[in-house]
Amino acid sequence: MSDAYTLVAFGAAIIALVLLIARFKVHPVATLFIIVTTLGLVLGLGGARTVELVTEGFGNTMASVGLLVIFGCVLGKMLELSGAALRITEEALRVFPGRRVPWAVALASTVVGIPLIADTVVLMLIPVVSALAFQARMSMMRLGPILYIGAYVMTSLVPPGPGPLAASSLLGVDLGRATLFGVLVALPGILVATLYLLTIKTHVAPKEEFVKHLAPAGAGGSDEPADDAPVAVGGGADADRPRPPLWLSLVPIFLPIVLIMLKSYLVDQVGAGSGFGAVLDFVGEPLVALFLGCLAALPLFGRRWNDKETLNDLFEAGLRLAALPLALTGVGGALAQIIRETEVADSVAEIIQDWGVAPIVVPFLVAAAICTITGSNILGVMTAAAIMEPLAEGLGISALAIYLACGTGAQIMKHANSSGFWVTTTLSNLTVGQGIRSIGVASALSGVTGFAVVYTLYELGLI
Repeated sequence: MSDAYTLVAFGAAIIALVLLIARFKVHPVATLFIIVTTLGLVLGLGGARTVELVTEGFGNTMASVGLLVIFGCVLGKMLELSGAALRITEEALRVFPGRRVPWAVALASTVVGIPLIADTVVLMLIPVVSALAFQARMSMMRLGPILYIGAYVMTSLVPPGPGPLAASSLLGVDLGRATLFGVLVALPGILVATLYLLTIKTHVAPKEEFVKHLAPAGAGGSDEPADDAPVAVGGGADADRPRPPLWLSLVPIFLPIVLIMLKSYLVDQVGAGSGFGAVLDFVGEPLVALFLGCLAALPLFGRRWNDKETLNDLFEAGLRLAALPLALTGVGGALAQIIRETEVADSVAEIIQDWGVAPIVVPFLVAAAICTITGSNILGVMTAAAIMEPLAEGLGISALAIYLACGTGAQIMKHANSSGFWVTTTLSNLTVGQGIRSIGVASALSGVTGFAVVYTLYELGLI
């Protein structure tokens, strides 16, 4: 089978993948399965071998990432339903009052966005942000997108978000390194996107339903609040919910991250054979660390920690949330297995080298194309990782570099085909045009900024 035929088949498969999801609205899981099996057949693997590879790829991926995604989604649900996310937001607003409120929103979104997907963060905190916009006379065209962008960038780059978890597993990236470098790349992107959003002058009032319970804070539509502008947290169904202490709210988020990073960077130093090293090696295993994070979230529920609603129903809610990422990840693993089995990887790697394109640019562009066309950053980072994993050796770049390039590319760009775009624009009272000018541009800026950091680290030989 010629290289030309192999490359044409691979290119057609990618185009078909995008068209089925974006144009014909076929479910991503069904689409990936169709593409994977068809690709195996047209590349001459035969029916039996194709099914065998699909099953093998799906099973291997589920074995490595299945429980990780489940525990990550359960942890996110626990932080959402316990009031911990709101408590973190309140503290951020206390630290950054008045004119600095946008930075409080960005900080809260960034921290809460580690375990929660961006859509959930917006749904949960938009009543708070709307109340702030009303009392501080700030535009929702600033605050709504700022609320979204922090969580969006984190859930594209930093575990335990389902996309980064799946991508790191597919690429074989150490989770401690994925977390550390993911944060280093994410923060500049959030900073630049937030600075851009703060330049927007158009005033958009919050939706009436979020502020009708509040007293007027003054006339006019100025976006220049006083330094002592009131900080209002509340409104909606969660206004009177008791909040857990701040330190207790932060422990479940950072405990797994710290344990995983300690295992990645300290076990080799102290020796896994020592008592301390053996304990650290065990509790720093990502699966154990995430489960310990879930256990650390139980005190957030107070006396309700041992109720059936907490110990059983909440876990089931996390399982439902994990279903789609799990299915996508498994079929993505099958796609990687098919690519690895054929000559696609070698052919693509040779072409890239012949063109003289910097290899690190390729995963960035693949993820950006998938995200922009399908509207899903999770699908973008996972699918790009599945496509790029078999190419890594031929391109001569590390799995960590590919992971970071996929995570930054998968941020570009949010527009009208994205659920997160519609959730944020609708609840922020924005038109589609205002959403494109705020969320769309900000997401593109965050992705490009993050990739600039990745490219710099790559050129310096640090990744």
